[in-house]
Amino acid sequence: MKLISCHIDAFGKLNNVNITFGGGINSICEKNGYGKTTLAMFLKAMFYGLGANARKNSKLTDRTQYLPFSAQGKYGGSLTFSCDKGKFLVKRVFNRTPTLDEFYLYDAENNLPSKVFSQNLGEELFGIGKETFDATVFFGQNHLESEVNDDIKASLSTGQLYGDDLDALSKAVDKIKMKKRDIKSSLKNINLNEEQRTLNELYLKEKDYLNKIEKCKVDASEWKSKQEYYQNLKDDMDAKKEDFETLNNKKGALEIYIEERKKEFSNATNQPEETIEKKNNPILIIISIVLLCLSVGVLALFFVYNNIFLILGFAVLLLSGIILLILYFVRKNRKKQPQIPKKTEKNVIFDEILAQKQNELKNLEDEIVELLGGDENEFVNEYEDVLNNISTYERGVITSQNDLKHYQEEYTSVQSKIQEQTDKFQEDKELFEKLSNDFTLLEKTEEFLLTSSNKLSKRYVEPVQKTFDSYYKNFLTNDDLIIDSNLNLLMKDSLFNEEYLSAGVKDLVQICKRFALIDLIFKKEKPFIVLDDPFVNLDDKNLEVATNIIKEISNKYQILFLTCHSSRKI
Repeated sequence: MKLISCHIDAFGKLNNVNITFGGGINSICEKNGYGKTTLAMFLKAMFYGLGANARKNSKLTDRTQYLPFSAQGKYGGSLTFSCDKGKFLVKRVFNRTPTLDEFYLYDAENNLPSKVFSQNLGEELFGIGKETFDATVFFGQNHLESEVNDDIKASLSTGQLYGDDLDALSKAVDKIKMKKRDIKSSLKNINLNEEQRTLNELYLKEKDYLNKIEKCKVDASEWKSKQEYYQNLKDDMDAKKEDFETLNNKKGALEIYIEERKKEFSNATNQPEETIEKKNNPILIIISIVLLCLSVGVLALFFVYNNIFLILGFAVLLLSGIILLILYFVRKNRKKQPQIPKKTEKNVIFDEILAQKQNELKNLEDEIVELLGGDENEFVNEYEDVLNNISTYERGVITSQNDLKHYQEEYTSVQSKIQEQTDKFQEDKELFEKLSNDFTLLEKTEEFLLTSSNKLSKRYVEPVQKTFDSYYKNFLTNDDLIIDSNLNLLMKDSLFNEEYLSAGVKDLVQICKRFALIDLIFKKEKPFIVLDDPFVNLDDKNLEVATNIIKEISNKYQILFLTCHSSRKI
C-alpha cells in the first residue's frame, strides 16, 4: 500500500495541516517541537484509531496526549491511501471515548462511501494488530528494538496459527504455572504427618479417658460397697438406739421417781409434830333429824290408829334421834388430840421401796450396757464415727460418679474429634493425592505445550535468520549473529546477546532485524515505514551504513523519514 496524502484538522499541536506523500523515501526535516512524532501518531491513528483513557492510573494515553492544543477544528483528520483493493480516503473524528468516535471510508475514485473496510482498518488491511504494527513499522527515537509478541510469532509461523492461538498457548502455560503455584501452596497447607500425629494424640486421650472411666467405676463400686457396709451398721445401731432410748427413758423416769421419793422422805422426817383435828361426821345429825321426823310421823299415826306399837315406835325413834343429836354435839366440842407419826415404820417401808427401785435401776443399766455392748459414750462415739464414714464414702461415691460423668463426656468428645479428624485426614489425604496427580499432570501438560511451542518456534527461526542475514551481512560483516526462538539476537561464538555490542552497531542490528520481520510478517499489504529520527546514536560511519540500508529498503517500501538535523537527512 502507499500513502498519498493526509489532512490534519486538529491532532496534538498540528492544526489544519496538509501533507502529500511520494514513493520511496519521504524526508521531513524540521526543528524540535514541530510535531514530527505527532504526525507519525496521526498516521497510525488513521489506521488503528485511539485507545480508551486509563481509569485507575495516571498514565497519559494517546487519546489524552494528542488532544488538540487549540479548540479550532475537530479532533482528527483524513488520509488518502492506495492498496490492492483500490484507492480510499479514511476520515476519523475522535471524542472522549472510542464509542463516541466517528469513522468514515470513501472510495477515492468516485468519492462515494465504501464498505470495503470497517473501522478496524489496520487489522483488515495489514492482517496484524496495533501492537505488532508498533513493534515493526514504527521506528522511534532511542527505541529501535522490536518488542516481540505472540502476534509476531504467529505471523512468522506457517500460517496455521494466529496471534490469538499463541497468546492462548502462552496464557495456557501461564495459567498452568499459576495453577501449579496454587497447588504447591495448597499442598504446603496439607500436613498429613501433623494430622496423623494429632490423630494419634486423640487415640491416646481416648485410651486414657477409657482407663479413667474404668477406674471411676471401680472406685465408685468400692465407695458404694463401703457406704452400704456402714449404712447397714448404722441401721443396726439405729435399732439399738431406739431400744436404748426406750430403756434410757425408763431409767430417767426411775431416777426421777427415786429422787422425788428421797426428797419426800427427807421432808417428812424433818417436819415437827402435828395436831390433827378430827372432824365430826355430818351423818349423825342427818340420821338424828331423820329419826326425829319419823317419830313425829309415828306419833301422828298413833292418834289416827291408837295402836300401842305405834307409841312404842314413837318413843324409840324419838329417843334414838335425841341420843344421836347429843352425840354429834359432844364430838363437836371435844378438844383436838395431838397426832404423832409412826416414824420407824415409815422408814422401813421407804427403805424397802427405795431398794426395789434401785434394783430396777441397776437392772435397766445392765440391760443398756448389754444392749450397747459397752459404755454409752463409747456407743455414741462409734455411732458418730459410723455417720462420718457414711458421709465420707457417700462423698466418694458422688465424686466418683461426677468424675465418671465428666470422663464419659470427655471420652464422647474425644471420639467425636477422632471421627472429625479421621474424616479430615481421609479428605486431606484424598485431596493431597488428587493435587499431587493434578500437579504431575500439569507438569506434563506444561512440558508438552513448551515442547510444542519450541517446535513451532523452529518453523520461523530459520526464515527470520535468513532474511536478517540478507540485510545484516550486506552491510556489516564483523560479527556473526544468530536468532533464538524468542527472536533475541545472540553472538554466534559466545551466545551473548547484542547488549555486548556497541550502541551504534546494536542500533544497526536492530534495524536489520526489524526489516527482516517486516518482510516476513506483512503478507497481505506492504506497509509504509515510519522512521522517527532513529539514528541519533550513530556515528558518521554507522550513519552511512544505516543510510544505505534505508535506501535499499526504500526500493520495496514507502518510507517516512523524520529528523530534526540536516546531517541525518536522507
